Amino acid sequence: MTKRTQRPVEKPPILWTGILFALAANLLLVTVADSVAEQLQVSSSLESIVVIAGALLAGVFTAFYVRQRGGIHAFIGGLISIPLLGLFILAGAWQLAILAAAFCTLGGTISELGLRKRPTR
Repeated sequence: MTKRTQRPVEKPPILWTGILFALAANLLLVTVADSVAEQLQVSSSLESIVVIAGALLAGVFTAFYVRQRGGIHAFIGGLISIPLLGLFILAGAWQLAILAAAFCTLGGTISELGLRKRPTR
């Protein structure tokens, strides 16, 4: 019997374009969601849900953009977006800015898992 030596699978590199895409998508979709919620004058809890849904969608789009390692791209882009969201877009709602970054990461990670190729036996 011969034993096969398996080489460790090499991970693709982290792309700056993917990080910038995640940052831009998170800023854009959270801004649009926040603006729509303000225009419709919805309650603050519904506004939070709409903003979080926008961030989740930004993570999904990031995973489809980069195709591999979408979760880490969404994480880094979402992390960079926290101060921008907290200062300029969400007017000091730091908890919501942190949640938006977390849900951007969650959307990217779940989409990445769905996009992975299944090993064939």
